[in-house]
Amino acid sequence: MHYDDLKADLPGEMKRIAAFLGIATPLALWPQLVEAATFEKMKNEGAALLPRIEMAVRGGHQTFLDKGANGRWRDVLTSDDVARYRERAAAELSPGLNDWLEHGRQGGDPKAMSN
Repeated sequence: MHYDDLKADLPGEMKRIAAFLGIATPLALWPQLVEAATFEKMKNEGAALLPRIEMAVRGGHQTFLDKGANGRWRDVLTSDDVARYRERAAAELSPGLNDWLEHGRQGGDPKAMSN
């Protein structure tokens, strides 16, 4: 699963994961499950969900569950850093995997996904 896909269609991705795992869930329960899996809900209940996270992450759950946004690396890496990453990724990964890492199933080049 890819975080961008979860953000684009949380209920659909949850159903896809449940089907893959063979988990049958009553239709009436889905709204509660989807609500419990939202970023906002997890951030609000982070202390209970991640009781020992402060041992691994400075700032605990508030830092670990910060903004729920992808692409924040763009504000940190230089254009040279990005160029080096893209060069290395192209050399090490298939075009389909490279595309999925950047876009998930929801975006990117559909032709690359078949490679």
